Amino acid sequence: MQNMPSMNSCNREQLIPEQDLGRVISFLRSKLSAHIDTQLQPMGLTSAQYIVVVLLAKGSVNTLAGLCEHMVYDKGAMSRLLKRLEEKDLIAKTQSEFDKRSTILGLSEKGKALYPQIMPLVNEVYAKALNGFSDDEKQQVIDLLFKAITNLDSPAK
Repeated sequence: MQNMPSMNSCNREQLIPEQDLGRVISFLRSKLSAHIDTQLQPMGLTSAQYIVVVLLAKGSVNTLAGLCEHMVYDKGAMSRLLKRLEEKDLIAKTQSEFDKRSTILGLSEKGKALYPQIMPLVNEVYAKALNGFSDDEKQQVIDLLFKAITNLDSPAK
């Protein structure tokens, strides 16, 4: 059995797509999250928390279930994340008028004020990750990742 090099010490030629795709994507996600955490640390936000703030600000979702679906989180983890955002006074919860069992999520005034500052910092991280890529290569990265996602959602052949 061949020794598996760590992602920090291997080069591209050592990676086998059919064996290492998950490791490479996971490593990239971890690197992006770490850099985003550093950028957002002065605001007291993490990479997971900023996504909630952005989704609520854009009106993309307004419930725990909607956030879980968007972010591929389980309800317990999302509840803990929302609790931390609520403790930071970034989100507000209200009871649904139509279903008294449902809670509607929104940004607090503090969250609304913070929102415009977030994406420029996050986009700096993405720009750094894509540094040296042509516009075509940037689009190719998105297209290829989306194709892999679509493949996994398609019936097995």
